[in-house]
Amino acid sequence: MDYNIVTLEIADLLIHFDYYDQLITGNPEEQVKMRNKRQEHLANFFNTEALQTGAYLNRPLSEWKELIASRLPGFKNGEIHELVEKLEKDVKKMKKLYKAQRD
Repeated sequence: MDYNIVTLEIADLLIHFDYYDQLITGNPEEQVKMRNKRQEHLANFFNTEALQTGAYLNRPLSEWKELIASRLPGFKNGEIHELVEKLEKDVKKMKKLYKAQRD
């Protein structure tokens, strides 16, 4: 497994999630539910302090890239793939919420 590619995937998914989260103006209950779900997925994998909602976005990419990359070797490949799949689903749901508000 190439940890550099996986790190980029995870960082990209976090950025996409937060971007859609910022664009959504309606349906706050579903939005909060999705935020909590993402936090749960991340808390199982990363230090919850380090990846509070959006807190990593206030730091340079190089800092939180290192955080992600440093945690990957401690997990099995299947666990990493599972996290990526969960984050992908979270992003798709946020995108769907955003599109629903536009219609």
